[in-house]
Amino acid sequence: MEHFIDHCCEKCFNSKEKPCDVFIECCLEGPLCHESEPCKQARIAIVEKYSHSPLFREQ
Repeated sequence: MEHFIDHCCEKCFNSKEKPCDVFIECCLEGPLCHESEPCKQARIAIVEKYSHSPLFREQ
């Protein structure tokens, strides 16, 4: 996982055909649909990486 919107693992089902209702929340706080410490740590790293941008939370 390198980007904010990337799937955390194969358990993430978000797609155009089957969008996740809580995808943004999952990206910020997740994973929400399954328990996984590696996925959680990867999400934390992505949020920390991009939250240093002043535009990250302005919109």
